Amino acid sequence: MFKFLKVVIAIALLLGLGFWAFKSGYLGFLPQSVLSFLGAPEQTKLDSENFKFEKVKRQDIHQKVLATGTITLKTGAEVKIGARISGQLEKLNVKVGDFVRAGKVIAEIENDDLLARVAQRKAELRSEKAQLAKVKEEGPLEISKAEAEIAELQVQIELSQKTVRRNEELNREGVVATALLDKAVEDLQVLQAKIKVAQEELNLIKARLIHDINLGEANVAKAEANLMEEETRLTYATIKAPIDGVVAFISTQEGETVVASMSAPVFVTLINLKKLEVTVFVDETDIGRVKVGQESVFTVDSFPRKFFHGKVEDIHPKAVIKDNVVNYEVILAIAKEDIKLLRPEMTANVSITTGVHKNVLTISKTAVKRSGKKTFAVVRSLNGLNEQSIELGWREGKTVEILSGLKASDEVGIPKKSSQDKNKPRRRRRR
Repeated sequence: MFKFLKVVIAIALLLGLGFWAFKSGYLGFLPQSVLSFLGAPEQTKLDSENFKFEKVKRQDIHQKVLATGTITLKTGAEVKIGARISGQLEKLNVKVGDFVRAGKVIAEIENDDLLARVAQRKAELRSEKAQLAKVKEEGPLEISKAEAEIAELQVQIELSQKTVRRNEELNREGVVATALLDKAVEDLQVLQAKIKVAQEELNLIKARLIHDINLGEANVAKAEANLMEEETRLTYATIKAPIDGVVAFISTQEGETVVASMSAPVFVTLINLKKLEVTVFVDETDIGRVKVGQESVFTVDSFPRKFFHGKVEDIHPKAVIKDNVVNYEVILAIAKEDIKLLRPEMTANVSITTGVHKNVLTISKTAVKRSGKKTFAVVRSLNGLNEQSIELGWREGKTVEILSGLKASDEVGIPKKSSQDKNKPRRRRRR
């Protein structure tokens, strides 16, 4: 009895393994009678009327990463223009949508008080310049006067020295009294003291002149700086465009008062529509295949049939997590000829080419069949139709790369859709 059970169990195991091997595609070579005995369903005979045939093609297969992005402005392409002074907005020379060149006057703020301060600073500058000119003109005259006084004293000293020498000779001869000689010596000493004082006075005048000139020049420089400051503040009343761009937003109208406190109030926003890029959100599972310099194409809803071209310019290292999905920002540079049709904040559907296999064998994806673990295609030959095992590579759209199993001369069968299949409603994909 025990031996009988062992035989039954062995037979059951063999039948089970045979059925599994058939399902897995390993027993395709056995006759149908044997397969039926193993419990396999009867194979459907291949009929060429059920297929349309296409030749295996050679073409390039691209590996791509699909993602969604947004058209964004580059750094510096958006400039918010405000006022650095407070006052009433007298003139606003632009409206939303206007294109302006760098340097064009956008708006003007009341500036009567600024003009008055500029006039005052100009008057102060003229006064300081006049004072400096006076010092430079009068100083040399005072020096000349002091030098003339010294020269006069020098003449008097020479005359006094002669008088002293004559009186000394006459005193030795007894003609002139000693008192008269002492008086002449005293007069000489007085003159020598005066010329010394005059010389010191001349040095003082020269030093004072240098000081007054330096001070005057400093006052002139200060007045010029004050004037420059007020003239600079006056320029704040005239608001000019810092870049070429389009007026995107206006928040202040003519007649309204602009108040500048800690920060400049923004009342006009300019954007440069020539400086656009695409910010793409790439899933973490695909980011490893994306490299700087890779080519890409994208579409926008405004032009669904037009393909725009770009190139990977940067990959931001910090992840962006939204709804528990990890993405990385990839920046695409847009081809110059495509930028003119795009606008900021447009949604872009992006395809980044991350690799290419050139001139490889390809077939339509609908020609690929699977049975268990077996992947095959129906191939037409002189002997009829047969199921040829194949190894698949990259896929691009409706085309798949063939690594092995087929030749360029082979014809593969694509099943024809029956009228029953055509009438079946399509199942919607879950997003």
